[in-house]
Amino acid sequence: MEILSLIGSPRKNSNCEIIVDEIAKGAEENGHTVTKYIIHDLDVAPCSGCELCNKGNDCRYEDDGTEIIDKLANGASVILASPIYFGQMTAQAKTIVDRFYSIFNNPEKSFGEDAKAAIVLTHAFTGSYDPYLQLTITQPFQNNLQMELVGTIDAGDLKMPGEAKEREDILKEAYEFGKNF
Repeated sequence: MEILSLIGSPRKNSNCEIIVDEIAKGAEENGHTVTKYIIHDLDVAPCSGCELCNKGNDCRYEDDGTEIIDKLANGASVILASPIYFGQMTAQAKTIVDRFYSIFNNPEKSFGEDAKAAIVLTHAFTGSYDPYLQLTITQPFQNNLQMELVGTIDAGDLKMPGEAKEREDILKEAYEFGKNF
């Protein structure tokens, strides 16, 4: 199975990237291929709501997001990772998630029957962002993408970039998580 890891953090060597790299190790040990995308480093236009996809056409944008969308439409699974900035996923993460609409809304395309999804959220707060995480799981992942949800990681108390390297509990959870693909 091909798995796309979509890193929504704008920071290099972010906590999201560290955690997803551990997930990738577990998934790759099970024979899967993981391709990492750092969304901040890509040219990904936001969905314009033009509805071309609703008429069976490809998205009007031909940018770096096109490769991701094409792979998802061909059955790839996805790991979406984002830090929580100001109560929500980053703009980078939301931009690519909005582009998923060009598959969901297109009568000629669909996500793969066996495609799976996973969500990783990191934040500085010591509590849980469970209501936001549940909303993200429900919409768009369960309602629109109809992918099997492998699970979620809600990694809190990570205030500075790179702190996840010191959190063996999170790294172990992430590695085991990857084996679920």
